[in-house]
Amino acid sequence: MTGQARPARCRLYRLALAILAFAALGCSDNRTRPTTPTFGGLVVRSDPDGAEAILDGVPLGTTPVTLNDLPTGPHDLDLELTASPAESFSWSGVVNVRDDATDTLEVALEGGCGFNCPFLMDRGRIRCRSTGLGDTCASAFFDAAALQWPGSNGPDYGSGGRLLVAAILDDDAGQLAGDTVASRLYDLTWLGRAPTEELQGPRLKLTEHEYWGTGSAPGVAVQGLSVKQTLLAVDSAAVEDVLFVHFEIENASGDARYRMHYPWIPEGGYTFRDLYIGFSLDIDVGAATDDLGSFDPDVDLSFIYDADFRDEELGSFSDRPALVGCVGVEPPEGATERTLTLWRASDDWDGEGRDGFAWRLLAGRLQAGDGLPDHPSPDIGYVSDEPDDYRFIDAHGPLNLAPGETATLTVAIVLADPAPGTFVPGTHMPAGDPTDPGRPIIAVAANLRALAALTPELWARYRP
Repeated sequence: MTGQARPARCRLYRLALAILAFAALGCSDNRTRPTTPTFGGLVVRSDPDGAEAILDGVPLGTTPVTLNDLPTGPHDLDLELTASPAESFSWSGVVNVRDDATDTLEVALEGGCGFNCPFLMDRGRIRCRSTGLGDTCASAFFDAAALQWPGSNGPDYGSGGRLLVAAILDDDAGQLAGDTVASRLYDLTWLGRAPTEELQGPRLKLTEHEYWGTGSAPGVAVQGLSVKQTLLAVDSAAVEDVLFVHFEIENASGDARYRMHYPWIPEGGYTFRDLYIGFSLDIDVGAATDDLGSFDPDVDLSFIYDADFRDEELGSFSDRPALVGCVGVEPPEGATERTLTLWRASDDWDGEGRDGFAWRLLAGRLQAGDGLPDHPSPDIGYVSDEPDDYRFIDAHGPLNLAPGETATLTVAIVLADPAPGTFVPGTHMPAGDPTDPGRPIIAVAANLRALAALTPELWARYRP
């Protein structure tokens, strides 16, 4: 509302309260005069701003807004922001107005959009749909194709990409100290923090999402991390089969606005120790359960492919299905370990009670009871030559992230045709030992490996 409208609305609010108080006296014989009402003020600021402030059901303007002449005592405050038809954000709580005082309330909104968000990266030959909740090329959340290659006429490689983190809460976490926490795969892990921003040019497109860790109770998902995720695609011959994904991960557990949502977090926040972070992809090359995965540690490449390079679900590409990979372009500063690993759909850890398994998977410390044998190499986790529905991750750590500290990670999603003459459609192609440079799948993946080797140079050229 305008500056002129604010006092008028507040006077109306005050008058309505006085009328209600007088009516409540009825026809009582009690001649004692009521106590003189007392009033105060409230300055409301929100991140992002522009939210409608609704006090006790009455709209009183948009943030930042100063509310004067409010009756002292508790009030219900709702903040609502519709950023676009697809994205909305909100906050609700009880505020206490003090007598003859004007306090300031600063809150962070939560929301975003989940299913069928309209954010489409469509530069180059990779078409990837994403959500404001951190889901990247995520077919599970869209009615339309979410990862297509090459271009809009190419088949959809059913997928779900997401930042995964796992850590142990340090001694400053109070009663939560020592707990192992991990983000989920398809359960709600991240919640929108700000409207999605997109920058488009004739050759380049940027999409920026902001979100933070969420959960309804301590120990569920990850509370305390705030993420800015930038997607970058370029329409150029050298980089048309690459989609860059850059993360800035901040420990926001000490932010008072965050603790309004999750009050069990100790004042001042807590430290994530032995933190491992990585970008994961759940890729279905045609049918979901007939794939294999492998790695090329020399170029920090993880990839999934159809086990026999034949899948009728891929239409005209049924005899030459693409290999879909992820490259670690820039690891977090201070990370001394890298783990390339797979797991099966049956090993997913959504729900409670398997955060320890998630941490061991990302950290490359699988145990006998996990059901996934660990590879002898410290860089490699689980590998298998049995077709299944696989996910993979390129994880880095261990990091210590105290309140206010930030870690960054850059990866690239890459797709390429299998090298001609290196495979026979319909013939099983084993993954082999990832440390063996002479295994057959390395020759089949020659185009993908060459592209992966170029990604650091390309990122340095096009990074925002």
